[in-house]
Amino acid sequence: MSALVEPRLDADGSERRAIRELVDFSGKVVLEIGCGTGRLTWCYADSAASVLAVDLREPDIEQARLRTPQSLRGRVTFVAADATVLELPAGAFTVALLSRSI
Repeated sequence: MSALVEPRLDADGSERRAIRELVDFSGKVVLEIGCGTGRLTWCYADSAASVLAVDLREPDIEQARLRTPQSLRGRVTFVAADATVLELPAGAFTVALLSRSI
């Protein structure tokens, strides 16, 4: 298990496995809402073209930025913002992901 994964939230890996089985992230432009510390971001970011990961909590976003592997720093952007008011261009993303954020 990757050191970037918080095992208490997905101890058996079923959530990460299901996401990888349901969505082909290869070359996709991904919007992740409620990314927290990047717990799920790391399960798909290596195959995505780019990722915009958004969360309300600045401390979580800061932790995610610090934990971003060097190889993903040009591909993954973490933003502390309210996704319900964030202005995003229509059609800019090919995949949107929301998990444990309701």
